[in-house]
Amino acid sequence: MIPLGEPTDGLTGLARQYKQLGHELMQGLRTTATTLPLAAGRDARDQGWRPDRLYVVRGGTLLARYRDRRLLLWDEGDVILPDPENALVHQSDSAVLLAGYDYPAVLDELLAEPARARRWSELLITRQALFLRLLAAQIPEDAHARSHFAYFHPGDDIIHQGEPADGVFNLFEGQAEVLVDNVVVGRVGAGEVLGAIAMLTGAPRGATVRARSRCAAVKVPADQFRSLIRSNPSMILGLLTDMARQITDLNGQVVALNAPPPAAWSTS
Repeated sequence: MIPLGEPTDGLTGLARQYKQLGHELMQGLRTTATTLPLAAGRDARDQGWRPDRLYVVRGGTLLARYRDRRLLLWDEGDVILPDPENALVHQSDSAVLLAGYDYPAVLDELLAEPARARRWSELLITRQALFLRLLAAQIPEDAHARSHFAYFHPGDDIIHQGEPADGVFNLFEGQAEVLVDNVVVGRVGAGEVLGAIAMLTGAPRGATVRARSRCAAVKVPADQFRSLIRSNPSMILGLLTDMARQITDLNGQVVALNAPPPAAWSTS
């Protein structure tokens, strides 16, 4: 593995350790591999690459990209673990030869032997440490300094109606209510971005978001949010989806509040 971008502490040593662990694990493996040749300059997904298989590089180097950023080069002997979310895009500038394995079969074989099972755990821990450092190197230093993590208890306001919009909140954990003029009009949950409408329109906050359970969120300042939108156009689709759902929920609540009460049956 050859890390790309700015080096971080311990990255080279971790890359060497990962390659050595992979070599030890694959030695003497009884599970049969199938050969996958990749042509130069093409996305591996268009050539038979499957994100649910385990691959070993037998020849050449394979570039891994994350969100259009060059992350690392897999080189000969590297073990490439399955990627169920298909987050990494693989491509090469020259021909590459891969050995592809059925992942469940490999896992069963490795975990059947205690010594190999320990090595497998070490490989997973090393891989996690590697990717954390690689991704951290992609984030500008000012982004680390100015984004902050916050916890909210039930009843706490995450966003308050009428306040200026100075950022957005990415809700990582918990459930919250959306209130307009202190009337509950909807709910939001983990994974949603809060406050984007006011940020995009420049208007004051149009609603209060109040924690119903213990909530955890990351606040992204206004200028950093705009920079993320410019550099990650795919974020716009997610924001539009969230906003459309929230508007639909709000409309439903308004209709329910304004609906006339059911007529009472006359007993006369």
